[in-house]
Amino acid sequence: MKMGVILLSALTLFSAAPGAQAPPADVAFDVAAIKPAADPTAFSFSMVQPGGRYIGQNMSLRLLIKTAYGVHDSQIIGGPPWIDSDRWDINAKAEGYQDASKFRDVARLMVRPLLADRFKVVLHHELRAIPVYALVVEKNGQFGPNFRRDDNCDPGSTNVIQPAPGSPEPGPPMACGSDGFRPAHLWARAMTLDYLLIGLGRTTIDRVVVDRTGLTGKFDWEVQWIPDDLRADAADRPAGASIFQAFRDQLGLKLEARTDQVDVLVIDHAEHPQTD
Repeated sequence: MKMGVILLSALTLFSAAPGAQAPPADVAFDVAAIKPAADPTAFSFSMVQPGGRYIGQNMSLRLLIKTAYGVHDSQIIGGPPWIDSDRWDINAKAEGYQDASKFRDVARLMVRPLLADRFKVVLHHELRAIPVYALVVEKNGQFGPNFRRDDNCDPGSTNVIQPAPGSPEPGPPMACGSDGFRPAHLWARAMTLDYLLIGLGRTTIDRVVVDRTGLTGKFDWEVQWIPDDLRADAADRPAGASIFQAFRDQLGLKLEARTDQVDVLVIDHAEHPQTD
């Protein structure tokens, strides 16, 4: 149970807080200790703590880049042979951040100069055609029962979207301008579709998702599915909708496989860090 809490903390760490301002671009940790992972087989996660503390456990270079730039695996091109195999534990501190919820949005940007300074990472952006899932409206612009426009959210209203019949989890409380994530459950109230894509990026979906709906404004959504099971006994997979079916039936949206131009990060150089 403890690992589940850590997992959710790690996965929700870098979702922007409702109404948060964009963090300054020149932020950096005041101190950072990097050591070879104490247990290379341990669960990998990163999290923030009150007081401006950032903790990374068993983090590979690829995971650190994903954390810093919020990209999918398929958007990281190149890198050294050890980009996935070599692991580190990181303990970093930034002064002036007593509130962990406010620090989480800044911490992601602080990992970028950490990568440049300690791992000597040099990278550049390119547009490349890669396999993606394009998020599109399924039928004639008609939304599903669990997806609706909400440009003028009423904080006093209790008319929130309820989970689809047979969903494994209850619907959590939702304030206007908030969203949430669990490994097979996404929900939001009066949020732009950017946050739906951010949530999808935290799942095990095998491609980056790009928004091709043409929709603007704010929306409510509540969608749940049964994750794909890749174990040898996957025939025992619980009954329920896949992520693709859930998006069609519950939201009226489709994840359409195609090739599209996407911004990628090309790694030009990286080195093992000097450890502390």
